[in-house]
Amino acid sequence: MQSPPKPIHKLRMIPWLFVAGVYCSLIAWQGANAALQSVIAEFSIVVTMAFGSFVAGGTALGGGAVAFPVMTKLLAIDPVTAKVFSLAIQSFGMSAAALTIIFTGIPYYRQVVLIAAPAALVGVLLSLTFIADQLPRLVVKGVFSVLLICFALTLLWRIYCRVQHVCSQTDIHVSTFTVALVAVIGGVASGLVGSGADIAIFALLIIACNANIQKATATSVIIMAITSVVASIANVWFFNSLSSEIQSYLLAAIPVVVVGAPLGAYVCAKVKSGQLITFFLLLIALEVSFTVYELMTA
Repeated sequence: MQSPPKPIHKLRMIPWLFVAGVYCSLIAWQGANAALQSVIAEFSIVVTMAFGSFVAGGTALGGGAVAFPVMTKLLAIDPVTAKVFSLAIQSFGMSAAALTIIFTGIPYYRQVVLIAAPAALVGVLLSLTFIADQLPRLVVKGVFSVLLICFALTLLWRIYCRVQHVCSQTDIHVSTFTVALVAVIGGVASGLVGSGADIAIFALLIIACNANIQKATATSVIIMAITSVVASIANVWFFNSLSSEIQSYLLAAIPVVVVGAPLGAYVCAKVKSGQLITFFLLLIALEVSFTVYELMTA
């Protein structure tokens, strides 16, 4: 006799309810036809974020790590616009991924989130208020490339540890001060380029704590989701940064990222870390090469 199916835990439905709520809101606001037209009109942004959202949900690189270089280098969009868009779109995509992580039982370091999230918020708000408008365009692009280099070095460190047969730690002990300081610095970077708090915390956990790479990734996703939501609210209510151009990009990309990011969170929690490391090292090498070329020809 076949056993009855296991009941679905109600909390596991929350990520799906979030996605459904986003879709219903977009259709109610725009209408189905207008929503489809916005996707067609900004198809290059949609394709960019289809890949970016998968990256955001499943790795310590936020969606801005794809959106920012593609928009500034390939689509010739102003870095300020790219940064505001990156934070805004991550508010949807990485929030969907964070809900998936929390309510489907993907493990993460809860203590680190409780320490790092408030500190990252301090950093990103300081950056948006006092720093972001003072830096030249190429400096902002350089900051982003430095962040990616730090991420690459973190991955290379993990490879070295595995070669030396140093096993990662599932349970870690962290310094509250160190986590908070690194999160503030990452928050400042997030205010400049739309990403950074996730990369900074991920690097700290892997290098200083020898943390489990999947748990460190899930932790960084949650922190960046919180950072993006608060930064985007500040951009809308206090800095009036959400231009009509950015709104057009958002309306086209939101339906993609709220599905792509949770999918990335689920898939990347299952695949081998070595495959992810190789892929992202190649991606980072390409982006940094573009930045170096631009700086040399400026």
